[in-house]
Amino acid sequence: MGIRDLSKRLNQSVDELDKARLQERFQGVEITPIADAPARQPVRIGGEVQAVQMVPRAGSPSLEVTVHDGSSKAVAVFTGRKAIAGVACGRGILVEGVGRMERNRLLLLNPAYTLLP
Repeated sequence: MGIRDLSKRLNQSVDELDKARLQERFQGVEITPIADAPARQPVRIGGEVQAVQMVPRAGSPSLEVTVHDGSSKAVAVFTGRKAIAGVACGRGILVEGVGRMERNRLLLLNPAYTLLP
């Protein structure tokens, strides 16, 4: 790390540094950036779990997992689930499914997932 890199890092905001860190973390994995993910087509995205919450949907519990990859955020909804072992904030996750846009965010219903270290 040189002087130029140090001054660059000191002048960036925390959000910019976090986005850069996330993009570097998931660079080697073959995924589509969330910002570029098409709606209504099969997509494979990955990122860091930013939030996990249980919300009722149509009378049954659903687990909403917010995934952030540095470019944007997506929400994976697991219907009928109250929790998923290993899914926690800060954990890396790959999500595969068909997304749709809802409230200006990519939403995937019951996607296949892979937990990353």
